Amino acid sequence: MTRSGFVRRHRLLIGGLAAALVLLAGLYRLSPLWPGPALPAGAMPLTLATAPGHLLPTLGCTTALLAPTRVAVAGNALVLVPPTGGDPIKVVFPSGWRAWRLDGRAELVSRDGVVVGREGDIVEGLGGGTGDDGAFEVCSVGQ
Repeated sequence: MTRSGFVRRHRLLIGGLAAALVLLAGLYRLSPLWPGPALPAGAMPLTLATAPGHLLPTLGCTTALLAPTRVAVAGNALVLVPPTGGDPIKVVFPSGWRAWRLDGRAELVSRDGVVVGREGDIVEGLGGGTGDDGAFEVCSVGQ
């Protein structure tokens, strides 16, 4: 093999490895193992029922929609209740979602830091389906 052929193959190998690392970093960012947003300064964390972290994103999502619900706090946990009030609805949010109380009001926050709803808000468009335990497992928003 000539020197120029060796250099060309070496560059292709390095380029391929670099592209693979970028791809893996992107998949990790989309992975449900990604930790989610950091707690803002002055916020108090609230308990939130979430799915366990796993390596790869879920490829399918049940197409059912959760009926409109109100964001509420029960004890030290953020919950969803019927719009007219009542007992909390069993809901499991995707891993990486967070809940906290900031400036006296609870917030439900998705893994990418978007506030989905604040205490008292009516939340609509949560897609997913019912799991084996009877809880509605959220896997999409705004469908």
